[in-house]
Amino acid sequence: MTDHNRDDNGESHRPDMPAWLPAIFSLIIPGSGQFLLGERARAIGLLATVLGLGALILWQGTAALWAPLAAIWLWGAWSAYQTAKGRRPGMGLPFLLGFLILYGVGVAVTDVRPQRLISGWPAVQPYLRALTEPELLEYPTEDLVGSVPFQVPCIDPLPEPSRSPTEDPRLTTDVPCGEIGDLVQVTGEGFFPGVEGEFRWVNPIGDVQRVIEEGQQLTFVPDEQGRFQVTFRVPLAVPLSRLPQPGETQTHAIRAEQHKPYGSLEPTRTLDLVLEKIGETIALAFMATVLGLIFAVPVSFLAARNLMWGNPFTRGVYYVVRTLLNVVRSIETLMWAIVFVVWVGVGPFGGMLALTLHTIAALGKLYSEAIESIDPGPIEAIRATGATFPQVVVYAVLPQIVPTFLSFTLYRWDINVRMSTVIGLISDAGLGFLVIQWIRLGDLRAMATAIIAIMLVVAILDYVSGWLRERVIRGTPAGQEASPARRYAVTAVVTVGFVAAFIWSWNVSRINPVELVRGAPAGLQMLRDFAVPDILTRPTEEKSVRATLPVPCGSGESSTPGVSGPRVNLSLSCGDVGDELTIRGHELPPDRRVSVRWALSSSAYLRIHRDCCTTDSTGSLTWRTTIHPLMEVDPDAGRDEPGEVIVTWTEPIGGLQFSEPFKEVVRLSAVTLLMALLATTIGTVFAVPLSFLAARNIMGTHPVSRAIYYIFRGIFNLWRSVEPMILALICSAWVGPGPFAGVLALGLNNIPNLGKLFSETIEEIDTGPVEAITATGANRLQVLMYAIVPQLVPKYLAFILYQWDINIRMSTVIGYVGGGGIGQFFRIQVQLNQYDAAGMAVWAIVLMVWSMDYLSAKAREQLT
Repeated sequence: MTDHNRDDNGESHRPDMPAWLPAIFSLIIPGSGQFLLGERARAIGLLATVLGLGALILWQGTAALWAPLAAIWLWGAWSAYQTAKGRRPGMGLPFLLGFLILYGVGVAVTDVRPQRLISGWPAVQPYLRALTEPELLEYPTEDLVGSVPFQVPCIDPLPEPSRSPTEDPRLTTDVPCGEIGDLVQVTGEGFFPGVEGEFRWVNPIGDVQRVIEEGQQLTFVPDEQGRFQVTFRVPLAVPLSRLPQPGETQTHAIRAEQHKPYGSLEPTRTLDLVLEKIGETIALAFMATVLGLIFAVPVSFLAARNLMWGNPFTRGVYYVVRTLLNVVRSIETLMWAIVFVVWVGVGPFGGMLALTLHTIAALGKLYSEAIESIDPGPIEAIRATGATFPQVVVYAVLPQIVPTFLSFTLYRWDINVRMSTVIGLISDAGLGFLVIQWIRLGDLRAMATAIIAIMLVVAILDYVSGWLRERVIRGTPAGQEASPARRYAVTAVVTVGFVAAFIWSWNVSRINPVELVRGAPAGLQMLRDFAVPDILTRPTEEKSVRATLPVPCGSGESSTPGVSGPRVNLSLSCGDVGDELTIRGHELPPDRRVSVRWALSSSAYLRIHRDCCTTDSTGSLTWRTTIHPLMEVDPDAGRDEPGEVIVTWTEPIGGLQFSEPFKEVVRLSAVTLLMALLATTIGTVFAVPLSFLAARNIMGTHPVSRAIYYIFRGIFNLWRSVEPMILALICSAWVGPGPFAGVLALGLNNIPNLGKLFSETIEEIDTGPVEAITATGANRLQVLMYAIVPQLVPKYLAFILYQWDINIRMSTVIGYVGGGGIGQFFRIQVQLNQYDAAGMAVWAIVLMVWSMDYLSAKAREQLT
């Protein structure tokens, strides 16, 4: 295309017009002046920016943000004027104002309130204290547990309690019953003298909670005769919806426990559970990586452009496979775990399947890109001999890609270990399951044990996989080639170890292919609902036809159906409970799902049958049943009028419009993007200064500096081992559930991730400029500003964009544990079995991830 704004020498010139004219145009429509001057890309960008930011301000409603938007608009007019004069203004000011608006809207819609960090600090302190007091070792104990029943509330007459008290030790109460909040005095006998004990309250279904008085755990210390007396208030131990009706009572139990230590230290039960789940976590990651590798290798060849571009058929296969890989990997593993929980049930198997599917997509893409980057020479040479496609793969492709494939596989193993620690949020698998359960039970020391275990396991396996990747990439030096006997021995040991690990992981993962087949209908139905989201809808109104059915005969008048129009006829004009009844509908909407129900006189409804009914092509239906007992007129039960048989259906009214779930998904998508932006900003602000403390070349060789370097490097490696999902649980306790908790969790996760990337970048800088600036006598600050920072900014920006991309992925699911955003909407819809609405959230996530992938990749190309 010819650029009419450039002459034959390539120099830019402007159309011959007054400079004020494009400025006036830009005042009327942003960007129109630039368009008039031929600056089409800038014109479109300016118009899109003003419209987009204006829509955000309208959505959020902060009037103060109109001022910077107006400034961008005016800048556009000034820019058009300057451009017409032959000068090209910089974009710094509009970018700054645009980010000011974005952050203003983001802070408002994500409900960021810094004061909550202070007001909520007492709530998070127990979590932090627990991290310093994990349950690792304990003395064996001699246990004494006494309990006594207690009824809530008091009624007259008070029935016998459904629980029996213990005899030795013995607990008694001054009153046998009470209301919530009443004082109750408990006396104990037969306990260990001088040994502190704790109280527990057991509700009617066996749930146990600590007894809290004035914010502290209630304890007791028996005297020398093993007796004590304590007074406390009756707690609310059941949900409000489960409180007894008037005239009813529930039997609870008051329990006093003593645990007297003796002997030597031994691992706690908590530590035993954690060690067991560590094995399960590693097994899930190993199994998912191996199975993912097996399936990803053949898939990757179908997704490699250089292998599949030979003819239209293989090209079509390439596009289909690449699209499927991108869709699957765009959806977080946790969401796939929900699908497989529906498919195969709760347990390690579903979690492993979710990890495996995501691994296939991720490795398939990485492998295919590795194949596309190989040297084409051997491929062309093998093809020239007339070799088939499999022969080309075996003799020209595999020798070039095996080391890269191994490196990518180890990298994915590292990711699977991290993800398997939180897969327990959905399925009964991995260390994450213990964290969730202990947080819900308020056992924070046990929770701390699991979190510390996660940090150590991930950090150790991260180091091991990194070391193995380095060995694979570097290879073995020629001088260190092992003898044939040693190679055979090593191969045999590795093979036996791999087979043993595979069998062990298979058993731990509880893999059951039968369940995969048996649950396929439910899982595939859920996927179909996901695939066809409820975007458009039409308003509907409910219509019905009914017929009165007196039960028994004589309890009322039966109705007379009409002779035309929608109607329902009954085979009986009246009857008794259990009589056979035929229900016939006429002139109803054809081929329509309708509901046939018993309509009671109390305005209650009851479906006649779960699978009833669908009309035929003529609008008729016939259903045979028996009269339900609830249809019988019973004045004592408040049913003194005859019931009806009612057939209802919905009729669309009006035109198509966006559904309410769709509107909510669009709104929450914007919230999710802003959450990711704010979290990335928080992480960057803290990571930049901390990264210098973790850079070896900056800290130097002084012992104190070296100690600081190792401390911060260690903190980064351990801190980044905690998944954002677990941080979100803690942040929800800190600032309350919602988007702010999600922003805080992601931001805290970003600090060590970006800090590690930034510090490694600092260590890789070119030393030439540093030495040159130092030679001039510059101090450390000047060296930093003039020799180091200019090298870091482009790479830092690239890493920040990369982290923002990751944050968008994570913010889509962090709401599942109280972090707000579109993930919270997804969780609620799944719990309500509204899979079509949940599917809309999934597609929104895919579109967001794809869009941000593309934009961040383009931006990184410009920066690196």
